[in-house]
Amino acid sequence: MLVLDCFFGRCSKPSCEGCSLGLVRSLRLTLKSRTMKRKEESSVAPVGSWEKPEAVTQHHKPTLHKPDTTKKRKRLLAPREEIAWYPVIKPELCNGCGDCKVLCKPGVFELGEPDPAGICRPKLIVAHPYKCLVLCNRCVPICTSGAIIMPRQEDFEQFVEYVD
Repeated sequence: MLVLDCFFGRCSKPSCEGCSLGLVRSLRLTLKSRTMKRKEESSVAPVGSWEKPEAVTQHHKPTLHKPDTTKKRKRLLAPREEIAWYPVIKPELCNGCGDCKVLCKPGVFELGEPDPAGICRPKLIVAHPYKCLVLCNRCVPICTSGAIIMPRQEDFEQFVEYVD
C-alpha cells in the first residue's frame, strides 16, 4: 500500500528525503513527463484530418507538408516585472506532492509553512512568481490535485514576439 501511495502522490511523509521509495516517485515523474510530451505531439492535428478525402484526379502525387514542430524562441516586448504571468496555487487543493517544484526549472515553487500538527505535508507556494516563463504552463497538467491556476494565454500574447 505504501508503494502505491508514493506512486500516486498520496504519501503521508513530509518529504522524500531519505525515503527508500524515492525511486518510485522518480519513476512516476518520468512517466508523467513522457505522457505530457506525447500529448503535446499528438494534439497538433493537420487541418481537415477528420474530413473524408476527396477523389484526386491529378497525375502527380501531392506533397504532404509536415507541421512545424520546432520550438520558436520568445522575446519579451516589455520588462518581465510588468507582465503578471505567474501561477496561483489554491492551498485547499494542494496536497504537497511537490511535482510542480520538481518540474519547474526556473524555480518558481517552494515549500510553504510545515503543518503544526505534523500530519500533512507542507503545501507549496509561489515563492518567485517573476521567474515563471511567460506563456509556460507545463506545471498545470502535472499537478495531481488540480491546484495550479494560470492566467489566460490570450491575454498575454501581446507581450511576446516569436523569433526564429
